[in-house]
Amino acid sequence: MKVAIRALLICLWIVCQTSYAVEVERLYEVEVVAESELENDRVAAIRHALSIVLTRVLAGNDILQDDTVNAVLMNAIYYVDEYQYSLVATDANVGESARLMRVLFDEKLLIDVFRPSQLGFWNEIRPATLVWLVVEQDGKKLLFDADLMPEVDAAINKASAQKKIPVLYPIQDLKETRSLSVNDVLSAYSTHLLEVSQRYDVVSTLAGKMVKEEACWKVEWTFYFDAKIEQWRSECGSINQVVLTGIQGVYDRLSKYYAVKPDIKKIASVILKVANINGMKDLTKVIGYLESLSMIKTATWVSVEDGYNVYRVFYQGRREDLNDALANGQLLRREDFSRQKVAEVKYKLLIE
Repeated sequence: MKVAIRALLICLWIVCQTSYAVEVERLYEVEVVAESELENDRVAAIRHALSIVLTRVLAGNDILQDDTVNAVLMNAIYYVDEYQYSLVATDANVGESARLMRVLFDEKLLIDVFRPSQLGFWNEIRPATLVWLVVEQDGKKLLFDADLMPEVDAAINKASAQKKIPVLYPIQDLKETRSLSVNDVLSAYSTHLLEVSQRYDVVSTLAGKMVKEEACWKVEWTFYFDAKIEQWRSECGSINQVVLTGIQGVYDRLSKYYAVKPDIKKIASVILKVANINGMKDLTKVIGYLESLSMIKTATWVSVEDGYNVYRVFYQGRREDLNDALANGQLLRREDFSRQKVAEVKYKLLIE
């Protein structure tokens, strides 16, 4: 219990100082509506489910136009690990015979079939995106508040779950509301918005303006990532449609950056334990160093255990090369490898 409490306190302590990275769950599982339990409707629902999964794990241009993707979708049932029906919620706009279907696909089969293709795979460790949103209704422009705008909140959560893109809302405490206005979010000059966003230490920020008109919603998006600014818009759609355009835009850009080819080098993970970390400066120094190494795709702080700060590291390449890379920076010194487990490695932070 003491270890758990300590880990929680440390996590709260560093949460605004280290990059938000989330291990998303059920990456290869999805729920869709089947018109009925008849074979044709089941096959169509499974194909739709697989298209959702592929567009949340593959990276590339016009994914659904790719020949390999189309071939896989035509034989979608072959890649099913399991499926199960349940009753559709009463408010669903579907026929009486419709059923909600949960489908789980075989990750290994899908990776193997796409190994020769030019498409990359994005794994389950994904950075959170900070979302600043202005909602305009009846001529009033307000910063998004999940409690006061449940319809918008539900649409964001739905899109985030579909694309498996973790999102983070600003806390909008007194300090933040005093220093940032609606106009700052909408301004073409992003300097102040990004300065305020630094407290969250995220790698990507999405700003949007949603406008409710009589029959539909319109939205304009601005995305800040990798020292670049990109913009796009959606004209007149349902709230779910226009919000999805924003999250889809985030996915398109982040997936191309983080995805890897499965046939180049295997992505593996290791538990990294670092001793001699004392204070915030050391914590940020270590996480910054890990993320700077080209072999490391993601580095996520996990807990504190027996005097060690524990990180889960996903890396690309050989374990031996990772060990060398970690030691070459003269920041960490490895401990006795002969006494360590295969799944974890221990280092000590060198004091300057």
